[in-house]
Amino acid sequence: MYKKILVPLEGTENDGIVLEHVRRMAKQSAAVLVLIQLHRVLKEHDEGLRKIQTEIGSAGYLKKEKAEAYLAELEQSFRKDGIEVLKEFLVSTEPEADTIVKYAEEKGCDLVALTNQHKTGLGSWFFLNIEEKVKRRSSLPLLLVAGPKDKEKS
Repeated sequence: MYKKILVPLEGTENDGIVLEHVRRMAKQSAAVLVLIQLHRVLKEHDEGLRKIQTEIGSAGYLKKEKAEAYLAELEQSFRKDGIEVLKEFLVSTEPEADTIVKYAEEKGCDLVALTNQHKTGLGSWFFLNIEEKVKRRSSLPLLLVAGPKDKEKS
């Protein structure tokens, strides 16, 4: 069925929701899991200004260190189940959804798996979720696994 499944991760407990589904899928179909975490930097015309956002000591650098440790831990867990894993921390100046779609296409993924982040009220009216944007921009199949619902604030 699917040979290469892209799983963009947040580094939060919500990841576990989608990871359990793709673990089962990968075991059954011998698919490769491609785990990524994104860090969006400001689009600067000056290359030096872009690099400052990820240099040692910056918030971007700290996020990268944390993400690499997290991805390595996940890789080890999946490999124990005989699942092949590719992992990468991506730095991009493009919107997250655009980066996900482009990466999936460039790496030959045939499925993108995301946690569906439920938004309610004004949040859903003002902002489209990343998964909704991926769905609109990609021709690839998209697996949306229901995540926890936001509670309406009264």
